Amino acid sequence: MSKQEISRRHSMIKSLITSKDIANQTELVKELKAKKIEVTQATLSRDLVELGIIRMPTEDGYRYEIRTSAAEPVLRGFTAEEIISVNANENIIVMRTFPGRAQGVAFLLDSKKDSEILGTIAGDDTILIVPKSTKRIKKTINNISQYLGLK
Repeated sequence: MSKQEISRRHSMIKSLITSKDIANQTELVKELKAKKIEVTQATLSRDLVELGIIRMPTEDGYRYEIRTSAAEPVLRGFTAEEIISVNANENIIVMRTFPGRAQGVAFLLDSKKDSEILGTIAGDDTILIVPKSTKRIKKTINNISQYLGLK
């Protein structure tokens, strides 16, 4: 795929997100198809991350929005309600969320660029958080809990 095609697709995604209430990727794929842009779900997921587009809860359900720094405190407040548990062993931290919410929480953790976290891997309802130092795992959990409003 050429850079020009990717750029066109990114522009169309941003245009659709700002002009319509789009709640999920299935809706966005349909909207893009109507504009003669074919995209797989995996490619669309990568595009949304690259463009900083997040799913925000609204009074009418969820909708995609372009992430701004002003939205982060609101997003963190909602995120605390999506987390079921945070546990760890000697090496890794495991966070459980409600179904479908792990990737959004992991995105928020990754965007924080915490020096205590090497990275995250998110599934549907589970996030593996790899700490930089296993010796400071309790401190890392504490930092995550404070950042996400769990404490």
